[in-house]
Amino acid sequence: MFLNRIRIILTVVIVFFLTFEVSAQSYNTEVEAKLQIKEENGRLNVKGTALNKTSKAIKISYKLSVFKTGSNKNISSNKQSGKSILNTNEQKYLSSTSINFNKETKVIILLLIYDSNLTIIGKDRVVFNDNKENNIAVKKDIAYKVNNTVAKFSKQVINEDFEAKIQVNNQNEIIIINGTVFNKTEITSSLKYKFTVFNKNEGENNIEEEKDSRFILSANEKVNLSSIAFKLNGDIKKIAVLSIYNLDNILVAEDRIVFNEGLNDKIVRKKELNKKLKQEQENSKDVSIGVKDGIELRGIVVEDTKTKPGRDFYKLFSSLYTRNNINGNEVVKVKEVLAIGRNTKIQVIVGDDVVFSFFVRPSIDYLTKINDYAIIKVYKHFKNSEKESKTIKYY
Repeated sequence: MFLNRIRIILTVVIVFFLTFEVSAQSYNTEVEAKLQIKEENGRLNVKGTALNKTSKAIKISYKLSVFKTGSNKNISSNKQSGKSILNTNEQKYLSSTSINFNKETKVIILLLIYDSNLTIIGKDRVVFNDNKENNIAVKKDIAYKVNNTVAKFSKQVINEDFEAKIQVNNQNEIIIINGTVFNKTEITSSLKYKFTVFNKNEGENNIEEEKDSRFILSANEKVNLSSIAFKLNGDIKKIAVLSIYNLDNILVAEDRIVFNEGLNDKIVRKKELNKKLKQEQENSKDVSIGVKDGIELRGIVVEDTKTKPGRDFYKLFSSLYTRNNINGNEVVKVKEVLAIGRNTKIQVIVGDDVVFSFFVRPSIDYLTKINDYAIIKVYKHFKNSEKESKTIKYY
């Protein structure tokens, strides 16, 4: 009996350190582990689920463990394990259990998900009655506050990693709007969109048409999501809104257009814009950065090549640069220079900085592959320059 208790205690200690080690790693990025817990009639009903966030099927294994410490300090444990296959964007129930529960019993519930190499890729952990404040009601209150904080924060960072855009075409008095989104990052993401047209004002009762779906967006990719056609009736105002959410339902990008905007609406919006601009100018530490005279040329790519492979690379680079809508505020030059022997070398120059270079090979497959790396380097350079321009320096 004593040896069994020692084994249980050691198991709890091992799980504790394992959980601590896992928390320092990257998990829940490809597969998200989630515990769904309900308290009913003095029992905790537990369900373990897994969500595949990727665009491919994944083989996983899982362990659902429950550890209970009673008022008499006795420790008991219950474990369930198994294997499963998660299809693209699929959420699946893995296992469930039900346990007795009271305020004197400390309960630790742990769900771990492993890939085919037995590496932990997903984790969720819930503790009840760890102390007097750690009960279900407090957990719900904390979750509510966290969600509100995330929602407020998300409003400040929309269109930073993903850019939503509504394009408008007018054909024979019919308005056709197309929703597009551009991935500014180097990471493939699983997202959701909602494309809505409102009559007069935004609200559930004024929705004229709405489309939504889940989709996968590759790194540096721009895609067309959906289109909506409608006719403007007189001076009735219509509002089109395109919203992009991640899988946690956090808004990451948004665009909106108002049709038949009245004079009063324009005056109110102009006042809000002027107020925002004035506030930004007051907060600026360098006024010369915020105001520029003349015309700023953006998205310019120039060529200085010597061979056919060099010209082929320039065409590939220029096409991908335009298609991904990078639109940099500095001129990008594709320059070919002499290298060792009869070889030549391509330099991709942004402004005065060489951000990428490579030796030329007369293979279109090689040039196509190396072009992807060059675009990423140029994109990172512009992003870093943008961040540096926004950084406030203290002296």
